[in-house]
Amino acid sequence: MLNISDERLAHIMEIFDKTWSTGSICSSSSGDKDSEVSGGYSVYDVIRPLVAINCSQYVVAHAKGELHPVRHFSEVVLLDHILEMMRKLGLNRLLRVQSYTWPHLIGGAGHGAMIVGAPRSGRTFAYVPAVCHVVCKALTQNRDQLKDLPPGAWQADQYGPMALILVPDLQRVQQVSAMCRAMLRKAEKEEWLTLCLTAPSSKSSEFFLKLLNGVGCMVVTPSQLAWFWQENPGLMRFPCLQFLVYDDVDLMSEEQLATAQQVLLEVMPLTHYPQVVMVSQSYSPTLMAKLRSVNDHPALVFGDILEAALYGGARIRISLLRSAAKAHAMVQMLQQCPPEDYRTVIFCIDDRDMQRAVAALEDRGYACLPYYQTSDLEVLEQVHSWKANTRGVILLCTDHCPEVIIRNAHTLIHHSLSQSWRTFKMRHLVMSDNLRNSLAPAASAVQVPLHSLVLLDHSNHRQLPRLVDFLQLHQEVDPAVVAVAKDIRKEMGQAKCVQSALCDQILMTGQCYDPVCEARHYVGHFDRRPAHMPASGDVKVQLVDVYSPTHLCVRLLEHLPPQGTWQVLPFTGVQEIRMKLMQRKTPRRYWPPVVGVICMYHTTFTKERVRVLKVAPIKNVNFVQPNVPVVLQALDTDTRIFSTTSERLFQCPEALQREPPLSCDLRLLDLVPYCGERNWTEDDCKQVKYMLTQLPKDHFLQAKIEFAAAGTLFARELVAMVYADQFKLHLRILNLKKNLIKTTVARRCEQATGMIQEFFEEVLVEEVAEKVQVPEENTVNKAEETIEAEVVVEQQPQVESQPVRSQRCQRLIELALKMGRENELREQEMQSKNTDAQGNQMAGPVITTTTEASKPLSNEDHIADLFDCMMNCTLMQLEDEQESPKDPDQKVTDPVDFLKHAINNEPTIKRKSKRSKAKGAPPAEAPPAPNHFQGEIPLQQPPNVVRPSVSYYQTVTTLELQVSLPEDDHEYKALLTGAQIFFKATSKSSELIQQFILTLKFPYTTLRHYIRGRTVYISVTKSLAFIDPLAFGEYRFLKPNHDMFGKIEKHISKTHTRFARAVKKFVSVKPTIEVEEESEESEDEEQDLDDIERVDSDKIMCD
Repeated sequence: MLNISDERLAHIMEIFDKTWSTGSICSSSSGDKDSEVSGGYSVYDVIRPLVAINCSQYVVAHAKGELHPVRHFSEVVLLDHILEMMRKLGLNRLLRVQSYTWPHLIGGAGHGAMIVGAPRSGRTFAYVPAVCHVVCKALTQNRDQLKDLPPGAWQADQYGPMALILVPDLQRVQQVSAMCRAMLRKAEKEEWLTLCLTAPSSKSSEFFLKLLNGVGCMVVTPSQLAWFWQENPGLMRFPCLQFLVYDDVDLMSEEQLATAQQVLLEVMPLTHYPQVVMVSQSYSPTLMAKLRSVNDHPALVFGDILEAALYGGARIRISLLRSAAKAHAMVQMLQQCPPEDYRTVIFCIDDRDMQRAVAALEDRGYACLPYYQTSDLEVLEQVHSWKANTRGVILLCTDHCPEVIIRNAHTLIHHSLSQSWRTFKMRHLVMSDNLRNSLAPAASAVQVPLHSLVLLDHSNHRQLPRLVDFLQLHQEVDPAVVAVAKDIRKEMGQAKCVQSALCDQILMTGQCYDPVCEARHYVGHFDRRPAHMPASGDVKVQLVDVYSPTHLCVRLLEHLPPQGTWQVLPFTGVQEIRMKLMQRKTPRRYWPPVVGVICMYHTTFTKERVRVLKVAPIKNVNFVQPNVPVVLQALDTDTRIFSTTSERLFQCPEALQREPPLSCDLRLLDLVPYCGERNWTEDDCKQVKYMLTQLPKDHFLQAKIEFAAAGTLFARELVAMVYADQFKLHLRILNLKKNLIKTTVARRCEQATGMIQEFFEEVLVEEVAEKVQVPEENTVNKAEETIEAEVVVEQQPQVESQPVRSQRCQRLIELALKMGRENELREQEMQSKNTDAQGNQMAGPVITTTTEASKPLSNEDHIADLFDCMMNCTLMQLEDEQESPKDPDQKVTDPVDFLKHAINNEPTIKRKSKRSKAKGAPPAEAPPAPNHFQGEIPLQQPPNVVRPSVSYYQTVTTLELQVSLPEDDHEYKALLTGAQIFFKATSKSSELIQQFILTLKFPYTTLRHYIRGRTVYISVTKSLAFIDPLAFGEYRFLKPNHDMFGKIEKHISKTHTRFARAVKKFVSVKPTIEVEEESEESEDEEQDLDDIERVDSDKIMCD
C-alpha cells in the first residue's frame, strides 16, 4: 500500500477550516450507541426506475455456470433496512432482471455482471441494493474490528470509497446518489464517515478530507474523477474499494472512458480487484472482454430480448417490397433455410394476414400449421408435438397467443410488423434457447445459424425508423433502407404536428445522448427564421435572463447588416404599451388548446402572450375541461418553457397574435462545459448571471450573429460595451466567450458548431433558396421597366461607367442636360413652323436639305452629345487644376505668401465683386444652388464604398479629426498629400470600405494618427498658427464637434482677457477706430455665403 503524502495532507488540512459533520440524521428506534442511522435524503429525489412499458417479464441470462434467480421477494437475501426502505419507496415489485443480478452480485469477489436493458426498465435498481448491501456489511465488519483496538487507535487502510459508481452526467449523479443515500446506514457515533459522496461543483478541499475519513459509495462522472486526480495526483489509492460500477456506459464517450481508465489504474487497490458492474442499453463485446479479464465469475443479463438475439448470433435483414411480393420473399428464405433442417416460425399481424400467408405457402407446396386466435386445444396439442419434431412444418401465429411457448426456433419471418416496438422485440424470444453463450466453455456442437427476416410494405412501415436506428448500432444497413426510414420519420413528425421545444443538448452540442429524452429531435417548417429576426450581422441586445453560461434571453435593440449601417429596431417599451391596449377587457377562455397557437396566459397579477407547445390528449373537445395539462413558452416577458393547466388560457386578439415576440433566445457557439460534462452546473450559471447583471448601467450588449433558427440567435461573439464620454469612443468591458474560457468555465468545441449547423441544414438551405428566388423576381420586374423606359435604362450604364467627378462637374452636367432639352424644344417649334409655311412648289433637293436640317435629334444622338459634354467637363476640371496661378479661386499653399497676405489684410481666397461682373461681358445663366443639384445627382462611388462618420474641430496649431468605424477590427491608412487627406479602412468581416478624401484650403505640414477602440484620431499640423475657415459645407459626412469648439473658444477668450489686462497694466494705449470703406457686399453676407459658418481669420490665437 502507498502512503499518503504528508505535504499534500498538510496542505489540505490548512485549507479546511471546519470539520465536516453530517447533515440531518434519522435515528432508528433503538437507543444504543451503535445503532445505525442514515444520511439525510428525500423520497422525491429517488427516481422510480420501474416503467411498465420497458420492464420485461423475460430475461436472457448467461454465465460460466448456472445462475439461480430468486422467485419471490421473500427469497431475497438483503439487509432488513434495505428491504424496509424499498417498501417505503414503493419498490416492492421484483423484476426478472433483478432476480438474477441481486443473488449474483452479493456472491463475493469476482462476481461481476453486465446488465443490458432499455432505460427505465429497472436496470439501475438491479445493482444498487446489492452494492449497498455489501457496503453496509463491510462497514459493520470494520466497526467490529475497531472495537478490538485500543482507545484512540486508528484502523489502517480505511480511507477512500468502498464502492465507486461512474455515471455519464450530473443528472444521473443526483439520481443514483439519492438511491444510495436512502439505503446506506452507519453507526450514530461515526460522524466522520460519509455514506454517499459526490464531487462538488467548485474546487474544495472538503471533498478530499471526506475521502480520507472514509466513504461508503462515491458517485461521480468520468470528468469529475479526472478532476480529482488532476488536483492531487498520487494522493491516495482506494484500498477498501469492493465495487466499480459503470452506469450507462454506452453514453460515455471513448475519451471519457480512456481518461477514467487512466485514473483507475492509479487508485485501484494493490491487493485485489473489485467487482465490476456495467450497465448499458446495448451489448458491447469490447466492454464484455474487459469485464471478463478482471472478474472470474462474470454474468451477462439481457432485459432486452432483441439485444440478446443479436448477441447470440441472429442475423436480422430488412426487405422493402409490395404486399404481392411477400410470398416470393418468404420462399427465398425457406429455400435458403429449409424447414426440414431449421425450425421456422412466421409472425403475422392478425388472422386475416395469416390466412393470406398460409394460402401463398401451401400453393408453393409448403406444409403449414396456423395457430389462429380461435384455435382450440387440438391445435395447441399439435403445436406441442411440433416443438418436439417439426417434420418440415412451418408454424404461423400472431402476437396475441401467450399460451404458445416456443424457445428453440432457428428461422423467424415477420410477415408484418407488430403494432409496437416492444412486441416486435419479444418475438425474438422464440429463439432464446438457441442463442450462443459466449461465457460458457466451448461446446463441441456446431452452432446453427439464426435468421430474422422483416418484410415491410406501405401498410406496416411505422416501426422502420426505430428498427434502422437499432440495427445501425450493431451491423451495416442498406443505404436505401436508411433513406426510406428518414423520409418516414419526417412524414410521421409532420403528421403529428408536434411543436415541442427542441432538445437543449442538440442546441448546445448538436446531438442528444439521452435515449429517453422527450424533447424534439428534428426540425420542422416552424423552425425557420421569422421575418422580424435578423439572420446575420451584428445586433445590440438587452439582457432579460440567463438560463446557462451560453444561453441567454434577450431583446433586440439595433441591427447592423453585413453591408449597411445601424438600424434602430422598434422600442420594446412602446410595443408593450401598444400590445396592452390591444388586449380585451373581458377575455374569453381559450378552448380547446391547439399546438402552435398563440394565446394569453393569466395569473393573479400578470397577463402575457404564450405559444402552446404540447397538449395532453383530450377525450371530448365539446366539454370544456379546466385541468388539461399543457406546455407553454413565453413570448414577451422571457422565453421560459413551463407547464400549467388549460384553465389559465384565454383567447388572444388576432392583431396581437401578429405582433412579433419581444424576447428571443441567444446562444453562444463553439462553447461546451470545461469539465467535460454535458450539462452546466448551477454554480456556473450563477457566476455568469452575476457577471452580466453587475455591469455598468449605461452598458449595452453586442452580438455577432452566425445564423438564426428555431427562434434562437446563434452568435459567435457577445461583448459588453460602454461609451466613454471623455474620450468620445466605445470601450469593450467584457467579452463573454473569452471570459468563460479564461475562467475555465467553458472550452472551445468547433465540432459542436458543425453538428448544430448540420442539424439545421434543411431550414438554412430553404432560407437560402428563397433568397435566390427573390433576385430572380426582381430581374423580371426590371425587365418590364426596361420595356417601358428604354431611354432611361440605356443612359444609366453610361453614366455609371464614368469615373467619380467633382461637384462642379456634376453641376455643369446638369446645366448641359437642361440646355439640351431647351434646344430640343426650340428646334421642334421651329420645325413645326417651317412645315406649315413651306409649299409643294420647292424642288426636291432643296426639300431634302431643309428637312434634314430641321429634323430633331434622336435619343441616341442626345446620349452621344451628353457623353461628349461630360467628357468636356472632365477635361475642363483637369485644366483648372493645372492652371493654378491663373485661377482666382485657387488657394495659397505657400506659407510665406500666406503670411504676406495675412499681414496686408488681404484675403487668402480672392472673390470677384459684383461691379467686376457688371463691367464685363454679360454673364451666363447663373447655376442653381448646390444643394438642389446634390439632391438630384449624388456623387458616384462604388457600391462597397461608404463614408464614415467624422467629427472635427481645430486648435491654434492643429486640425483634429475623429473617424468613427463600425467595428474595432478595421485596418486603416491615413495620408496627407499636398492639400488633401486620404483615408481608407477595411475589415476582414465585411466587404464595405470606409473611405473619404478631404481637400484643405489652408496650408498644413504633417499628419499624425492613431486608433483607440473603434475611433481613429487624426491630427493635422498647421503651417501657421491661424484659424482655418474650415469650409467643409460640401462634405456631408463631416460634423463639427461643438463641445470641443466651445472649449477652444473659451480658452481663446480667457487668453485674450489675460493679454488685455497685462497690456492695460503696463502701457496706456488709446483705442483707435478705423472706418472701413463700405462695400457692396457686406462682411456678414460673405461669411454666410453657401450656408458655411466661417471664423474670422484675422484673429491670432495665443497659447
